[in-house]
Amino acid sequence: MANLIIWRHAEAEELSDTGLDDDRALTKNGRKDAAKMAKWLNQYMPQNTQILSSPAKRCVETVGSLNETVESKKSRDIKFVEFLSTGTSVVQMTKKLVNNDSSQTILVVGHQPHLGLLIAKLLGMQESAVVKKGAVWWLRQRLVNGVLQTYLFTVQHPDY
Repeated sequence: MANLIIWRHAEAEELSDTGLDDDRALTKNGRKDAAKMAKWLNQYMPQNTQILSSPAKRCVETVGSLNETVESKKSRDIKFVEFLSTGTSVVQMTKKLVNNDSSQTILVVGHQPHLGLLIAKLLGMQESAVVKKGAVWWLRQRLVNGVLQTYLFTVQHPDY
């Protein structure tokens, strides 16, 4: 993993019409914030980024804003995967995301606390990171004297 971009879904409604957590949609403010972050990501994220998202409705809507705000005619390919769902674990996420391809950039869209725990694990933190709704954390890896280091490249939030 050379680049891992972690995007927490934007603000979602408290309850869905069905009562199921996975069916919660974005609020009006959530859609606005997702569009802001999508515009920023489309500006800075490599075109060949692999995009993976939780299948929960709020994540589908958040990541979908990438293709709604893209200025070019080419839309981004998005894959919805269960290992980013609300019932996942950091162990499952790590197994699927961490690899030795130093040229790859992966964007994941998911949920707290899983994303915060993943960030903490990769950065060697003692406590979970708090990933605010709609925020993007961009981690990079590099080899220094034969040791793989993961570091925080940037954090962006819709209000910045």
